[in-house]
Amino acid sequence: MDSEHDGVRMKVEGDRLSTLPDDIIFKILALVGFRQAIETSALSSRWRYLWTSMPCLHFSDEDFRALAKLSKFVKGVLSGRNNRMEVSSVNLTIRRRASSRFVQGMLNKVLYYALSHNVHQLNINCTGVEAPVSPFSSQSLKHLNLNHFTYKNSITTPSTWKLLALTTLNLRSVTLYNDNNDKSADIFSNCANLKNLTLNDCKIRGSNGFNISHPGLSDLTLICFEEGGNVVTPQLKNLTIRNWGRGIHLISAPNLAFLQYKGAFNSLQFSGELLHLEESSIDIYRPFEDKANAHKVVCLFQQLHSVKFLTLDFELFKFLSSYVELISHQPSPFANLKSLKIYPYNANESEEQTPLKVMSTEVKNYLLDGSPGATFTMVLPEEVIAMKKTKLAQKLSTELRALLQQENASMETKMVKMHELGKAHIDIDSCWKHLSVHFEKGKETASNVITKLNRIKGLLGELSASNRDTIQPSFSTLCAEANIVMNKITDCVKSDCDENQRRLSVCFSELATTLEPSS
Repeated sequence: MDSEHDGVRMKVEGDRLSTLPDDIIFKILALVGFRQAIETSALSSRWRYLWTSMPCLHFSDEDFRALAKLSKFVKGVLSGRNNRMEVSSVNLTIRRRASSRFVQGMLNKVLYYALSHNVHQLNINCTGVEAPVSPFSSQSLKHLNLNHFTYKNSITTPSTWKLLALTTLNLRSVTLYNDNNDKSADIFSNCANLKNLTLNDCKIRGSNGFNISHPGLSDLTLICFEEGGNVVTPQLKNLTIRNWGRGIHLISAPNLAFLQYKGAFNSLQFSGELLHLEESSIDIYRPFEDKANAHKVVCLFQQLHSVKFLTLDFELFKFLSSYVELISHQPSPFANLKSLKIYPYNANESEEQTPLKVMSTEVKNYLLDGSPGATFTMVLPEEVIAMKKTKLAQKLSTELRALLQQENASMETKMVKMHELGKAHIDIDSCWKHLSVHFEKGKETASNVITKLNRIKGLLGELSASNRDTIQPSFSTLCAEANIVMNKITDCVKSDCDENQRRLSVCFSELATTLEPSS
């Protein structure tokens, strides 16, 4: 009776899922994974060709034991897809070692297909291989992420790279060649609509070197960059610079509202006033202790005079306190300041923390006298550590919630698939194989979920009551969601066992029948 009830339940759930609109099913299948989404074609006629119209293509070597199988899979998907449907996004991830020729062939196939089907977002992550990127252009591409393309695997700009619709560009470990003879030309001049640009550990080669003079750029992030150069961006609102190498010769950003700088001290200079600056965070570690650099710090503060919310590293105060004669007869540069926060340098739980010394009165007056109503906050090392633990707990919670959503969607499709396969003739060995796969996957998922929950619980135990109270409700909800998902996984394995038992009973019955004497 229970088996009959379970069969009816699976049929109802299967019908309910199949009646959903295609766009909703596509979102569910995106959570399951692209390879698993294609496997749903075996469910019924409703699902047979559904995957061919999916707008998001995801290819990853993590889903295959050998890169050759990934290559075959990519070829099959691209040849079997409905070519009348445009592609909204394509993700290609290859982290294993492979020959450059092999990876480039697969990369070019994916690129050609995506660009010829008006792709909007393209993410290519090749962290374990050398894969040159062929020159390409697109009228539809809006978001592009390229990760880990070494010196040999460069991109030539701007004449061979025309991405007129591009608004967001993220490059990591990419070498760019600027082949334009016009030294005033921006290296991204053929990306006329570019708004958000991130360059992480990149190199720029060519006669022009590094030069960004884009008229429409609003967000710019520069991380681990070697070259010095110029940034001329009249519409720039947000600028983040971390671990800069040789410094910037010139920054012209009159509309800048947010500035974050973190790294060794160098010549961070702005052309013109920053009249619209709202928020700034300056973290200069290990400054060279000489009067010339102290003077540069004072000049930097004067350039930031319009800032309203300022965060500074304590090491900078210690440094400036040694040269109070430079500021003793100068007025405070900050007339609009509403908040000043001081953070300890590199607070780390594993290192012995040195109590923060009292800041000199001269430095404090220099920073705050221009805005007597501004709030002043000295953040202690233990508070920074608590904030780091709180953020880590929140990050783990987000990752776990995404995992549970993926598993929940996966269980729904598996139950539908099991219901449809129950009607087909499948040999006993295949049944045991399916059961083994589901069991091992369930075991892996359970271990992953419990590990993350235990880690979050451990972090909560180390937080203060106020910080813990902000995360505890979310953690309790996650535990309840994890219990529901694990129950579904267990039900799925039980259903597999019941199906195996049913097929074995049929098999034994058929064997026994063949031994009965004929009448």
